[in-house]
Amino acid sequence: MKLIKLTTFFRNVEEPLYVNPLHIGHMYNVPEATDYTKKRQHTIVGVTTHNNGGFEVIETLEQINKLIEENQ
Repeated sequence: MKLIKLTTFFRNVEEPLYVNPLHIGHMYNVPEATDYTKKRQHTIVGVTTHNNGGFEVIETLEQINKLIEENQ
């Protein structure tokens, strides 16, 4: 099993998040802050092993795809 290392920023604290790319169910970019959040640009990564809506990470879709390709 190969994991990729991403970076979460839950409660404005950056922490590593290790994900098995075979379990990524969806990814999408959140380009800017909204009225209800002051968060910076981030990406949501949803995994098939959790029903939490996804993890907020600082890596872009392009960076995540590159990590996945490098770890195949």
